[in-house]
Amino acid sequence: MTGTSIAEIKCEKCKSVFETQVIEHIDLSEDREIIKALKIGKANRVQCPKCKKVMYLDRSIVVNFEPENRIVVYDPKATTEEAKATFQTDYESIIAFNEILQEIGAETEFSVFSNLDDLKTLLEEYEKAHS
Repeated sequence: MTGTSIAEIKCEKCKSVFETQVIEHIDLSEDREIIKALKIGKANRVQCPKCKKVMYLDRSIVVNFEPENRIVVYDPKATTEEAKATFQTDYESIIAFNEILQEIGAETEFSVFSNLDDLKTLLEEYEKAHS
């Protein structure tokens, strides 16, 4: 299942502001069609309704690699160890919320990628294992 939300976007070309639906979370066990868009970096592609400029948003996307017990946050802006550590801290805070989440978190591999090629490699491995 793909989790989305509404975001306010400012067009790079005409500077108009518009609302659009963006992807925040993907569960690959339920939505394999999104893999192609993820691999080529076009998962959050938007188009300005006024000037028709196409933009690719640099936003975090959480990818759940079920049934492999792996969660990956893909964020092109998380290029520093500090930025990646912030995601790790947020994840640990969430799983510390209750006992069940702690058990699940202990069994789940959590990673943060900023390089699309790294994500692409994982996606290709997932496709081979679950096709």
